[in-house]
Amino acid sequence: MTKRILVIDDESGFCDVLQDLLESDGYQVEAPRQLASAIGTALLGEHDLIILDLRMPGMNGLEIARLFKQKALHTPILIISGYITEDIPQQLNTLGIHNVVSKPSGVSQLRHAVATALA
Repeated sequence: MTKRILVIDDESGFCDVLQDLLESDGYQVEAPRQLASAIGTALLGEHDLIILDLRMPGMNGLEIARLFKQKALHTPILIISGYITEDIPQQLNTLGIHNVVSKPSGVSQLRHAVATALA
């Protein structure tokens, strides 16, 4: 069965590249452009993985991850961000998120992170 991935990121160019890459690897990828729509889609629990940026206007990735935890969403989350400070990994660990990739990252690193998060 094809794995479904939801991308939540405010950079549309990055979303397009990521979607093309992951679809070429055989995944079904959804990348809603509106944050509220993306959160609503995630809360349906129909995806095998959520790829989440940390720094976005309106609501940051940590706040979104906390919301998902409060709503008992059990979908694995992969953080991809260019703004990972020293305290971020510890905050993510408390939310049960252990998969983090820095932007920019290489294609092989990204593919490995996705495969690991889906395992």
